[in-house]
Amino acid sequence: MRRILLGVLFWLCLFTVGCDMVKNASPGEGLRIYTTLDPALVQALTEQYNATPEQKKKIQFSISQAAKDLPDADLVLSDAATLKRLAAAGELAPIKSEYADLLPRQFKDAEDRWAGVFYDPAVLLINQAYSRRVGQEKILHWYDLLQQPEARIILENLSDNESTRGFLAAMSSRMGQNEFMAWFRQINPLIIQYAKFPITPVRMAATGDADIAITRRSHVFKYLQNDFPAYILMPEEGTPIRLFGVAGLKNSKKQKEKAAFIDWLLQDPGVRTTLITTRSGFLSVLPLGSAGKAANTEILWINTFYKDEQAIEKLTDLWIKEFRIAANREEKN
Repeated sequence: MRRILLGVLFWLCLFTVGCDMVKNASPGEGLRIYTTLDPALVQALTEQYNATPEQKKKIQFSISQAAKDLPDADLVLSDAATLKRLAAAGELAPIKSEYADLLPRQFKDAEDRWAGVFYDPAVLLINQAYSRRVGQEKILHWYDLLQQPEARIILENLSDNESTRGFLAAMSSRMGQNEFMAWFRQINPLIIQYAKFPITPVRMAATGDADIAITRRSHVFKYLQNDFPAYILMPEEGTPIRLFGVAGLKNSKKQKEKAAFIDWLLQDPGVRTTLITTRSGFLSVLPLGSAGKAANTEILWINTFYKDEQAIEKLTDLWIKEFRIAANREEKN
C-alpha cells in the first residue's frame, strides 16, 4: 500500500507567462507536481523556470497538495521525511543528474531516488533590547543559552509536528541523546511557554514578550513582515535543518521534462532568487549552483541516529515524560 500524506485539494495549472490559470489540465500535458510545500512557492518556481531564456518551449504545470493526485504526478517536491516514505514504498525512480552528484550523501537518497534542493534551519530570534542589555556577543552558540539565567525563552512544543520532532531528533543525534537531555534540562526553567502555533514564538520575541525564540527561519520570514526589533541568529557551531528535496515518480513517462526541471531546481540562480523574493526563508543546498560546493554539512545538522519513525517516537515520548508531564505535575502541586 502506498504511504502518502493526506492533503487539501489544491490545483494550480500554470501556462506560459501572461496566460490565464485554468482549473484542470489533461493528464498527458505538461508536468504534474505533488508537493507538501506552500503552493505559492512552487508556483513561483515554475514561473521562474518558464521565464528562463533556455526554456524555449513553455511547460504547463499542475501543482497539487491532494494525496489522491500523487499516483498521477510526475514530480514530488517535498520534505525529506515524505520523500523517504515514498522511496521505501517503491514509488520513486532514480535521479540521473550531474548536479545531484555534487550533493553530500546526507542531502540525498543513498540510491539516488531523491535529491535535496533547499533547507529550513532552526534559528534563534533574539529581541534587540535584550541583546543590547546582555551583549550581542554573549549569545552566539546553543550552549550560550545556559549562561542567560534571566532570559525568557519560547519555542513550539517539540512533540507537536514533524518539524518540531525533527528538531528534537537532529539535536539529539548531533549532541548525543544524554547530552541533549542534560542541555535541555538546564534551559527548561527559562522556557516561559511551549507554543501550539509557530507564529507565537516569533511574535513574542519581536514584541518583547519573550527575549529569545527558538524557531525556524521560514517562520520568521512568514510571520515577521515588518521591521520589528529582533534579529535572526544561526548558532555558529551549527543548527538542525529541515531538508526539502525533489524526486521523480516511477510511473511517470515524462523522463526528459522531469530531468530538465530537476537539473534546473538543483543549480539555477533563479531558484535562489525565488526563495528570496517569496520570503520563503529557505536556503539552497547548492548556494553557488554548479560553480561551487554544497552547503557545509558540518554546521547543518540532520537526524543520522534515529533510523525510523518508531525511534523518533520513542525519543519524543522520553522528552514528553521528562519535560512536559513532569512539569504539569509540578504545576498542579
